[in-house]
Amino acid sequence: MTEFITEYAEYLPWVVLALLLASGFGIPIGEDIVIIPAGVIIGEQMLGSGVWVPTLLAAILGVATADVLWFTWCSRFGTRLLHKRFIRRFLHPKRLLQAKHQIDTRGAWFIVAARFIPGSRTPAITVAGLMHLRFWRFALATWSCVMVTAPMQFATGILVGYGIASRGTFGTLQWVIAGVALTIVVSAAGVVFAKSRGRKTEPPRARAAWLKHFRRV
Repeated sequence: MTEFITEYAEYLPWVVLALLLASGFGIPIGEDIVIIPAGVIIGEQMLGSGVWVPTLLAAILGVATADVLWFTWCSRFGTRLLHKRFIRRFLHPKRLLQAKHQIDTRGAWFIVAARFIPGSRTPAITVAGLMHLRFWRFALATWSCVMVTAPMQFATGILVGYGIASRGTFGTLQWVIAGVALTIVVSAAGVVFAKSRGRKTEPPRARAAWLKHFRRV
């Protein structure tokens, strides 16, 4: 990927945008393997704001738009999969309604936490789409996070290009943030589980009417 980006460095913003948008159509391209190398190229060649500003904007726009595209695909077409016989053996309608309630209640925070946990971005977006998280909540959570993560990755690449930092530094920082985010998520889940057990009641569920809409999607 780095060699490909270097080969077309003169069109850097457009290359970054195209590669990131491709992930919105199911092509497994991680944002870090695009944005960090782009920053490295800018740092190594000491390119000015005439290049790095458009490239940073392309990175933010590319990641956020790709996430929205994938969410839309999953929300519109992916839900049909959950009514396949082999899936329904494992996902009882009651469990679907419980999951739907949790996504409706905490879906935005679920997306925020996943942005900082390596390997969780696509699965989280997929689940949010399947459970029909409100679009505005998803978009707000995604855009807010991308405004933080994309500049972090881009700045890391530039610092690596300048020889000031290493990719390992960013990896360590990412895992630290991931650990904090995971701890918060697990703690919140534990509190919810403890409350439901203390009341000796089943976890709350979304209205059954959602299943009727769900079948028509």
